[in-house]
Amino acid sequence: MFNRIAITAFLFLAFALFSCKKEDGISYWGTTSALKSGAAWSGKIRATSNPFAGQKFDIEIRNHDSEGYWISSLSFYKILLKEGKYNLSNTLNQPPDDSLSGALYADGHDDQLHNFYKIAQNDSLSYLEVTSFDKKKSEIKGRFNLTLWRRKDLPGSWNAPDSIVFSDGVFHTRIQD
Repeated sequence: MFNRIAITAFLFLAFALFSCKKEDGISYWGTTSALKSGAAWSGKIRATSNPFAGQKFDIEIRNHDSEGYWISSLSFYKILLKEGKYNLSNTLNQPPDDSLSGALYADGHDDQLHNFYKIAQNDSLSYLEVTSFDKKKSEIKGRFNLTLWRRKDLPGSWNAPDSIVFSDGVFHTRIQD
């Protein structure tokens, strides 16, 4: 019973976070780049305080089409507001604050979620590292490497790869409140 409730909550959260709508009024600030499965990749970046965990923040990196609709999103959540290397785990961005940091990736378009990727349950290599945190300016710099696996129990693109590897990722952004 708990597993079914957890899956339902997870799906609701995923669709709420990743609904494809034109992003009027959302401000992005900073730079990011990585290799996504070996190809150069970047997007618009923003960071916000985590709504469920005090003294932690979230990062969202999005790609958009020519009309301003998002088509892919890489999110990190529950990252401590201090320098350090944080292992990423298969956890949800919800209360209670379980002290685990997580990440997920999704792509879609026109209010449709096509593919949803998450950290593997036993992953010990994926991480996000905060290399610099300027508290006065709320600026954060860091790097990341992670492997995400497609949720096969959700409908999606038949042509999607089973996994996506982000390597040599770097970012510089400012926490917005």
